[in-house]
Parts: sequence; structure tokens; C-alpha cells
Amino acid sequence: MESPFTGWIGSLLFRRKMKIIHGTVTHFTYSELEHATNKFSHDNLIGVGGCSYVYRGHLKDGRTIAVKRLKASKGLDSDSEFFKEVEIISRLHHCHIVPLLGYCSISLGKQVERLLVFENLPNGNLRDCLDGQKHLDWDTRVAIALGAARGLEYLHDAAAPRILHRDVKSTNILLDENWKAKVTDLGMAKCLSTDGFLSCSSSPERIQGTFGYFAPEYAIVGKGTLKSDVFSFGVVLLELITGRTPIFNVSDKGDESLVIWAAPRLQDSRRVISELPDPNLKGNFAEEEMQIMAYLAKECLLLDPECRPGMSEVVQVLSTLVPNVSRGRRFPTNLFQNLSSNNMKCEQPCMEKSTSQVEVLVDSEELKQMCPSRWSSRCSLSSDIDRTLLADSIGKSVNLSSVQYVNSMLYLTSSGIHSTNVDDDEIVDLTEPRLESFSVGNDQ
Repeated sequence: MESPFTGWIGSLLFRRKMKIIHGTVTHFTYSELEHATNKFSHDNLIGVGGCSYVYRGHLKDGRTIAVKRLKASKGLDSDSEFFKEVEIISRLHHCHIVPLLGYCSISLGKQVERLLVFENLPNGNLRDCLDGQKHLDWDTRVAIALGAARGLEYLHDAAAPRILHRDVKSTNILLDENWKAKVTDLGMAKCLSTDGFLSCSSSPERIQGTFGYFAPEYAIVGKGTLKSDVFSFGVVLLELITGRTPIFNVSDKGDESLVIWAAPRLQDSRRVISELPDPNLKGNFAEEEMQIMAYLAKECLLLDPECRPGMSEVVQVLSTLVPNVSRGRRFPTNLFQNLSSNNMKCEQPCMEKSTSQVEVLVDSEELKQMCPSRWSSRCSLSSDIDRTLLADSIGKSVNLSSVQYVNSMLYLTSSGIHSTNVDDDEIVDLTEPRLESFSVGNDQ
């Protein structure tokens, strides 16, 4: 393999001659990647982005890889951005994040080749699957939503420092052979400052991301937060529900935003069932689950970022829809009966009792472990939710209104209680950076 690059990242990562170490970042030679992709053949091209091309490749050891070839750019800033991306992605290790296997950076005459090597996921990206011949059933869509949410939850809550993705969209959610979702393309990801904000230019020429997914505050004032990613994820939820693209063509109106089109339909439970679902589902979905998913999308798309749920809250709600994770529950089909939020404005969700009730089986062991003193107040909840979930309800069957049920899920998570019943393969060390592991491995 080539000698490693010099500079600060070189001294950090490559103190000895490079060698492949399982689970860490490898420095590939250009010739290796050129051979793996058949000289970057068009037949191996599997994706095109704003600043890169992605090729499928096959290594000599039998592994299938995805090679992200960045478009030519000059200057020290380009080098700095590339190595920063390598550093950020190298520190991430989670089953719902596409792992970085290695990189290559080399000057070929006047041209600089910068390449990133990732695990290849055979089922491609979510958008292509929604548009393709193999239609995703409802259960698969819910599982994909949960997997992608867990990946973003990891970036937002477990990475140190926390990471804002900035380009959450369906084409950046890849699917493995078992349809497990993994978040990819952190080329525009940024570590947040101590105040939790990422400032950038509000000029349209400088805003980075994808139209149709921008959070309003990011597009208007040029400030992004973790809640900006939540808004983009809300658009992805709408894609999973409707099958539509974020910007789609309406014959008599031209291009239309999925968010704007869906907004009035999200306020009416009957329209949620009759107008929102993807025709490819052919009605094969549980109506109560469709209502929950639509309600969650609406919450993620609120104009006020402070009123949107965090990704840990999103994970908690989605977990109730996955058979292996959820507890016994029945949801009414009129979830939006008492909800109204004109023009997507944030307001207090209505907590008045609905005539339709939902029976929730409260897990006594889980409640015994919950300390009420840890429960922080959430502005959208009334005190009767608090009382319903306390010890006098342990082991009993509790009647809650449909709105109360969903908000109680958000309430539990807002206090720091994260997703439960995680599969064994999703239990990961959230603290150990892979870069540090790499350095230790090369010193031995």
C-alpha cells in the first residue's frame, strides 16, 4: 500500500507502515480501488451526488465495497474538508451507520483523487426501493424508519461531540440484505458548537443540503440544529407513508412540495387513511399504525424547532410499531380528532378526553425502575399524563385518550429514557472512537 499522507492527521493515524486492521480505517492505494471498480467503469456507477460519484467495487479478498469518488476540487480547504470527513466518519461505530472501511488521497499530475470506501449494501437506497419494482410492505417501512431513526439518535446523542448530519434524505438511507436501514453520506456533517448551533451563510448559493428536506430555520436564517435533522427525517417519514418524492410534479400546478401537500391531510384522520398512503401498499397496513406514523411526521415537521421531538423520542414512538419491540396496545383510527395546528404552527396538543379510548398495558417492572424525580416537564403534556404513568397505575390496564398515549411516549423519552428492547446486534460501545482504536492498533 501507499505510504500514508503527512500532516496532523497523518501523525495521528499512521505512525507505522499501513496494514489492514479489521474494524478500523484502511489506507487503500489508488491502483487497488481502480482495479476494484474496473477503472471506475460506468457499468459500476451506482450513484451520483452533488459533489461525488459512487461506484460498486470488488476487492481481492472477496469483499464488495462502495467507492465514493469526490469530484475534482483544488486548494488546501478541499484537503482539510476531506480529512475532516475521514476523521468524523472514522469515529462512528453503530449498526445503523454505514461504516467507513478506508480512504485514498493522491495527486495524479494536476488532478487530486480523493476517495472514500464504504461497506456496500445490496438493496441500495430507500428512494430507489420506493420507486422500484419490489414494493416495500408496511412492516418493512416501519422497520426502516426505526433503523434510520436509531442511526440519527446515535449521531445526535452518543457521538462526542454531537453531530448534525445536514443532509438527511431517503437516498442517504441504505438497506442491507435484510432490509436493515443504515444512514450514510456524512460529507456535510458538522460537529456542533457548545451552544448546539451550527451557523452558516443564508445565501442560497452557500446553503448545503437538498431541496424538499430543508428545515425552515436553516433555509431562512442559515442556522441549523439537531432539530433541523428532525425536520428532514419528518420528510422521510412522509416518503415512507406516501411513496412520493419530496418534490413531485402535479400536472395542473407544476412542482409541489410533499410537506405542503401533506400538511392539510395530516390534520384529518379520515384523510390520513384515504389520501396519504402509498397506492403500492394496496391498503395492506394497520390503520392505527398509519395514524401514529402520520402523527409523528407532523410533529417532526412543526415550524418551531423547539417543539419538534428529539430523535430519541422519535425512536421511542416508532418502537411501539415494531412487533418485536412494542408492548400490547390498541390505537384508535381517529388519532387526529382533537388535533389542529394551522399552517404547521406549534401549539399545545389537545389533552381533552376523546370518546375513543386506547387501552395500554403498563409494564410494572419498567415503571418500578422509573424514578419520578428524573421526569423533566414537557410543555405539551398535562399533569394527568404524569399521574397515569405513576405507581398507582402499576400492573393495571389504563384508559388513555389516543393523543395522550402518543404524548406519553414522547414524555417518557424526553426525560432521558431512551429506546428499549434493543436487539443484541444493536448494543454498541457509544464512547470509544474508532480513530483511537486505530492508533493503538498501529502502535502494537
